[in-house]
Amino acid sequence: MGYVFEVERSDCFNCGVCMDICPVEALEMSRESGSVEFPVQVAECIGCQLCAAECPTGVVSVRATRRPVALATRPEPIARVPVRGSSWSPWSPWRGVTASLVAPCQEACPIGTDAGRYVALVAEGRYADALAVVSEFNPLPAVCGRVCTAACEVACRRDVLDEPIAIRELKRFVADRAADDRRELSGLVPAREAEGPPPARASAGRPPQRVAIVGAGPTGLAAAHALVRSGHAVTVYEAMSVAGGMLAIGIPEYRLPRRVLRADIERILALGVDLRLNTALGRDVTLEGLKAGGNEAILLATGASKSQRLGLPGEGAEGVWPATLFLKEMNVGERRIQLAGDALVVGGGSTAIDAARSAWRAGARSVRVLYRRTREDMPAQADEVRAAEHEGVAIETLVAPIEVLHKNGWITGLRCTRLAPAGRDEDGRSVVAPISGSEFTVDGTSLFVAVGEASDPSILPEGSSIQVSAWGGVVVDAGSLATAQPGVFAAGDVATGPRSVIEGIAQGQRAAWAIDRYLRGLPPAPYLPPWRAGRPDRVALPVGVDLANRRRAVVPLRRVGADGADRTAEVALGLGELAAGGEARRCLRCDVLAGCPAPALSAGRSA
Repeated sequence: MGYVFEVERSDCFNCGVCMDICPVEALEMSRESGSVEFPVQVAECIGCQLCAAECPTGVVSVRATRRPVALATRPEPIARVPVRGSSWSPWSPWRGVTASLVAPCQEACPIGTDAGRYVALVAEGRYADALAVVSEFNPLPAVCGRVCTAACEVACRRDVLDEPIAIRELKRFVADRAADDRRELSGLVPAREAEGPPPARASAGRPPQRVAIVGAGPTGLAAAHALVRSGHAVTVYEAMSVAGGMLAIGIPEYRLPRRVLRADIERILALGVDLRLNTALGRDVTLEGLKAGGNEAILLATGASKSQRLGLPGEGAEGVWPATLFLKEMNVGERRIQLAGDALVVGGGSTAIDAARSAWRAGARSVRVLYRRTREDMPAQADEVRAAEHEGVAIETLVAPIEVLHKNGWITGLRCTRLAPAGRDEDGRSVVAPISGSEFTVDGTSLFVAVGEASDPSILPEGSSIQVSAWGGVVVDAGSLATAQPGVFAAGDVATGPRSVIEGIAQGQRAAWAIDRYLRGLPPAPYLPPWRAGRPDRVALPVGVDLANRRRAVVPLRRVGADGADRTAEVALGLGELAAGGEARRCLRCDVLAGCPAPALSAGRSA
């Protein structure tokens, strides 16, 4: 969604008020005939309507659109008149937009979380209501408040003005606040007090249809949550001794406390989901056995936790770890991992950063992350990288390993080459090329490889009609997520390749929708996410929008003792109530501003 600035040129007398008061400098006066003529849009508009409210002749309007906005060329640098004062009184009737469009933050979220709505509720101090909005389509709110990749923040229009809203941290704030207060939340059923799942839609005395889900990661849990709420009987089979998938075995406790993960999972189970741990497909159960046991549909949600190899000479030396295996041993393994010497990590994503921070906690003297592209290209979030550097992890970019050095079978270091940016690929990431003569060596007694994960097709029985792609993922119909075997579906990383937690949840919800249609005898249809099915009632007017330049709230980090004390304690401490309220009030309210007849605007320049 974008905004288009428009002006009725015949009645514009070129006063320049709109240009001077625009908080993001999106307007300039055209000079087509060599003199000032009328205002034009030269940069992205945030839809604040300040220009329309302040136009003395009422000829300015702002229109919401889904199409790309054509921008004029800025003629020359301007000498801006600073905006003064803390409030604004419209000089003329508001002439803004009336279209009902989805805010960029909600549009960017894979599950359509109404971020603008819950952020506004935080600003009002209505924390339980805010969490009810967060949990409307998200069965793992506290988890996502910590590890979501926050596509909403990338799309946040506040970034045009100063910095995006800390939307994920506000999600964590309301989830933690509710947990601390033990509040009853709309849309969530407390563990041990559940009344069971809602009745099946196809009632008439028919018992709920049974669904088996293989894998208790984000995709499997989200599918179970949606299916049981649709009235189906759901059993989840998990090969590990704990539920959560990579949330439990791949993300360290200092980033995602186990109590937080357990609490979110318990709320799902309380709806009536049956969870069976230590039960692996191909070892303890089979697809045929699940079918024979009365399950009318099966969902494969086994994830992708098999680490990719570097493919370098010497990679088979002792001390070289797949990062996912190392994290699994650190998080749920029975033996204590103890490192010594210098640790090296190859990769730039969340798994690489988690492995680096865990290596330091396991006793490594120093930890260095080597990444082949630029820092801006790192898939890991900035908050993760900040926390790693806070703990002393060194990040070295534009470096690629070319050989694993070893002696007597044990790794002694890496031979590397330096790289230089050579343009951008179609995804906008840096294309790199080796620099001739730049080879160098770096010492290390352990190496953790985090260059991607793949699924493990060995769980499928031999001769199965389920097809496997060249990279090892299960082949599914793009629309229904059905495999070639009738009644068997696949979703999440096992079908898409490694994705984020929130994308896994979205995949689980989509699979549940497809399975529900299958069980009801309905034909395949284009997927309609539940959040697009209807629009909630909006927060009551007046809507306040603060246009002052204000810094984004910074989450404090726990100081981790070098002696190992508190190394499992959560490092990111979250926002306090005062900071959360202030951060929430920075929101530009894109979710309602397009249709709001009376925005209360303030534009003081205090920090």
